[in-house]
Amino acid sequence: MSQSVEDYLERIYLFIRENNRPIKTTELAKLLNIKPSAVTNMAKKLHRLGYVNYEPYIGITLTEKGIEEAKKILDKHKTIKIFLVEFLGLDEKTASEEACKLEHALSDEILERLKIFMKKFKDKI
Repeated sequence: MSQSVEDYLERIYLFIRENNRPIKTTELAKLLNIKPSAVTNMAKKLHRLGYVNYEPYIGITLTEKGIEEAKKILDKHKTIKIFLVEFLGLDEKTASEEACKLEHALSDEILERLKIFMKKFKDKI
């Protein structure tokens, strides 16, 4: 999955969770700092891939598949951020920024190994 697709799913999920309603393409464009037409094109692509439901003038919602992927992305971000703060001593802001970069490169296997490492050594730091 591309970084762009992951970013969209993450933003859509967080918006819907916070606002309890579909996100309009103009709102998502503002959040991502891009043109609404680019959001519309991506919404159509995400719909074809089965991640979102997109209805013009109503907005974008996530399918079950989209929710599952968004939760995986957020879990990856959270795990990396905790590692950076608790194990490497980064401040919250820097850790969050770095986690955004790293979450796209980290495989599921490495994420699971990182979680095991953190559980094993958390008490020793």
